[in-house]
Amino acid sequence: MRRVSYRRRVLVGLLAFVVVFSFVFLKRLVNNDNVVEAANLSNFDPGYIMSDYQMSNYNSMTEAEIQAWLTAKNPCANTDYDLYVWLSSSTSLATWHWADGHFVCISEELFGDGEVIGAGETAAHIIWQAAQDFQINPQVLLVLLQKENSLITDDVPNSWNYRTATGYGCPDTAACSSKYYGFKNQIRNAAALFRDVLSGGWTNYPLGENYIRFSPHCDSGTVVNIRSLATSALYRYTPYQPNAAVLAAGYGTVPGDACAAYGNRNFYSFFEDWFGGITKTTPLSDKYDDMVVPRILYVKKGSRYINPETSEVGIRSFSSFEFFNSLNYDGDKLCLAIGKNKNCYLYSDLEELETSNAREMAVSRMLIVKKNTKFINYEENIFADEIKADTKIVFDRRININGELCLIAQGETENKCVLYSDLNELPEIKYSNMAVPRYFYIPENTNVINTKTGITTVIDGGEKSYFEGLTYWFGELCLKHSSDECILYNDLRELNKVEFRSMAVPRYLMVSADTTYLDAEIGIHTEESIASGSVLFFDKLMYVDGQLCLKDISQNGTENGCILYTDLVEINNFTAMSIPRYITVVSGAKYYDLESGLLSDEDAPAGTAYFVDKITADGNLCLRTRSDSDSRNYRCILYTDLSE
Repeated sequence: MRRVSYRRRVLVGLLAFVVVFSFVFLKRLVNNDNVVEAANLSNFDPGYIMSDYQMSNYNSMTEAEIQAWLTAKNPCANTDYDLYVWLSSSTSLATWHWADGHFVCISEELFGDGEVIGAGETAAHIIWQAAQDFQINPQVLLVLLQKENSLITDDVPNSWNYRTATGYGCPDTAACSSKYYGFKNQIRNAAALFRDVLSGGWTNYPLGENYIRFSPHCDSGTVVNIRSLATSALYRYTPYQPNAAVLAAGYGTVPGDACAAYGNRNFYSFFEDWFGGITKTTPLSDKYDDMVVPRILYVKKGSRYINPETSEVGIRSFSSFEFFNSLNYDGDKLCLAIGKNKNCYLYSDLEELETSNAREMAVSRMLIVKKNTKFINYEENIFADEIKADTKIVFDRRININGELCLIAQGETENKCVLYSDLNELPEIKYSNMAVPRYFYIPENTNVINTKTGITTVIDGGEKSYFEGLTYWFGELCLKHSSDECILYNDLRELNKVEFRSMAVPRYLMVSADTTYLDAEIGIHTEESIASGSVLFFDKLMYVDGQLCLKDISQNGTENGCILYTDLVEINNFTAMSIPRYITVVSGAKYYDLESGLLSDEDAPAGTAYFVDKITADGNLCLRTRSDSDSRNYRCILYTDLSE
């Protein structure tokens, strides 16, 4: 390949793209010179791209070995300062790091938890730590960085490359999600995804036959028999297989081919070229096959575990097998492997699941899931849906599976249960005395919680009840309703103190629309309706939850019934002055609000105003201006604040 100067390659990239994706294109141009001849792609098997052992070999490199490998691959030797200045002035969408006379590349860069580079941890440490935490081969993460952003060999990387380092959260058909930005964030999310699939978590392409497309822009594909969880994980990360033309191109591209996707081909090639043995299995054997019907079996104490580190007693999921031959055992032995690794148990030491008949529990009750686990489908002998830690489930039936108690959720119809050993009993709930015992209103259809069993029942409500005790139900205040039962405070209604007072101006008002009385004590509307247009005489008022509510003299509704002022229309109770005239408003005079019977905080404008209406308020003469009369404002100014 003919070499091109950095400046010219950068210029070509920036002229071709003016958006942030130009940096990715630029990086590809800069790094094409570092690409080597691809691995022998005639050995590429779309159903077995990588072995579970290789993806799980988390001790393949120490942190020091990762650092040495990164430095050998890319010693950060680009000293073209003019290029740095030109790049930095060409865009504000990304930044380049220059220090000690050269571009800082991945082997020397430091990363924090966010997107800022130049301070924090080395790439080697972040990769090694993620490998240890998620038990993923660090070589897988190194190859992923090259496959997605060429960061291993890039000697002019920028902040945009690092923020999407492993391409996590960057689908082919949409923009990258900012939720996953940052080098460390990218590395750890990628490792977590691979571990999730290797441990039997969700994947879009599970073991067995799957139709896999060649690219997101092409409907063509083939049926692929996926034979390792590691391969399934790679397809969950990049859900396309290379077609024949892509495989024939080595590391190259196939211009104009809409069915060309390179992700899994490049992963295979880089791993094989850099580390070798991409499909290597455990030292034990390379003859594992998928079980026709993956299922769960019971591992009893003392079961022989081939090539063991620890033995996992209890109900476990098996998905592959081999016939193991050793002088330590008599003849060929069928050996079954738990899905996330290739260590296996002799089948003769395992027990098929034996399930008793389901029966009612003596007391239905709620229990709490200890940690992330799964339902057991005891009819099909498989693990079913995942259950998150701290999930609360009400159980009413029980069965025994090989002597282990398994509980069935209330209303469950699909033969699923949860091992009792994966559950916690409810914590002991103690009640304490309320500082202010009092009545509350219980709305209709309110939930009552039995704090012994966690069972919730519904009561009719619609009445007041006296409460004296309280507790906290998983962080929420709950008031004691009866022995071992409480109602969440948020489901109750505090009672208002009923204190109607006389209106300053008792008067007739009209109901503006069909409405009902409001019970001032409980703040809830009664069922007694009042027709629109009804004219009632009101003489008392109070505020209910901040709203003015008037009580009519007939005392219809309940003893505490009132009608919201917002549902009423004023009927003009003013009378015209015998001699309308100009009168002077003294400084500091206040408006008298006839709706509330209180002086307003608003000062009446000082000076001369023309008055036309009068009314008696609290025995005092009060005059209304023409302006307020025309605007139907129900306010006036006390005559004592006027000067003729």
